[in-house]
Amino acid sequence: MLLVTTWFGSFLLDDGKVVHQRLFPKDADALADRLVRVEDWKVLDEERELMSIAEEVFVTEPRLERAGGNRTSQRPPFLKPEEFGYGRDLLHAAMVDLAKRRMRKAIGPEDHLRQAVGALDELQHEENVLLERLREWYGLHFPELAPVVDTGTYVDLIAMYGRRDRMPIDGRESIGANLPEREEAELKAFAGLAKLVQGQRKAIESYLERSIREIAPNVSELAGPILAARLIALAGTVEDLARAPAGTVQLLGAERALFRHLRTGSPPPKHGVLFQHPWVHGAPPWQRGAIARAFAAKVSLAARADAFTKRKIAPELAKELRAAVEDIRRRKAEKPVRPKASFPGKRRPQQKRARH
Repeated sequence: MLLVTTWFGSFLLDDGKVVHQRLFPKDADALADRLVRVEDWKVLDEERELMSIAEEVFVTEPRLERAGGNRTSQRPPFLKPEEFGYGRDLLHAAMVDLAKRRMRKAIGPEDHLRQAVGALDELQHEENVLLERLREWYGLHFPELAPVVDTGTYVDLIAMYGRRDRMPIDGRESIGANLPEREEAELKAFAGLAKLVQGQRKAIESYLERSIREIAPNVSELAGPILAARLIALAGTVEDLARAPAGTVQLLGAERALFRHLRTGSPPPKHGVLFQHPWVHGAPPWQRGAIARAFAAKVSLAARADAFTKRKIAPELAKELRAAVEDIRRRKAEKPVRPKASFPGKRRPQQKRARH
């Protein structure tokens, strides 16, 4: 007998005729449940029940072959749902429910991570803009304050004290102008806004660090949590980062420069967001490409461990990477001297002899 499963039921056929049937409930949610199980290559209860009835069952799906059916290339006949009391509107409702489930399932931790990285970049930009405006505005009153304190303390002092005569720092010798009460209130409120953005940026950073250590612990330990989050956000998922070759990992974040190189022949990029790591941006320019290449190779191995084997290999990779970086620094300690290009002298064009 031939076992056939459609969206509305499972059937045992003998010579093209239905011998036994197990119809699914006439409910969109229940139908969507069975469609999901079929997509996951699981055997339905109705199918197992029908397979237990016949001594020999032939199937056309590899999914059912794994459950004990005999694979056949016989083409099953078309079964009309209307003949069993099922309408097309029920199929439409079940497919809409299935699409919603797929959408929910498609959203993973990496999607939230990608949004958090974007939020962090925007908050950093807004924080820099607000701090620059605050320094210019408050500098009219107390320009000597900014060089003697760090950024966080600068914002806190303005939000708390306002004018310079209330500051714990002596401002009697300041060359700044007086600050009226109305301007003082606005400046304190503006400093409070900058402080709020600064606090939210720190909260997003903490969230990223916690999330990336759960999603990709090896990459996080090797590259640092923020850089690891940026790499995964650019690649798509941890699996995408693991499948990418080391050369692709090295250039993540430098896509525009790469396309410009391919289009115009400009110098190719040597690194992308890996430049943010101290080992890369702290190295001389002639060493950065080699260090970024070695770094990308170890990040690729760490991502494969996070995505597939789930083993902790970050300490070993960090040790090997440190040795590779030291070797690069030793081999390329001196700046390479490029030979100057020599241009041969131009030949004067020979004058054509006049023909007489």
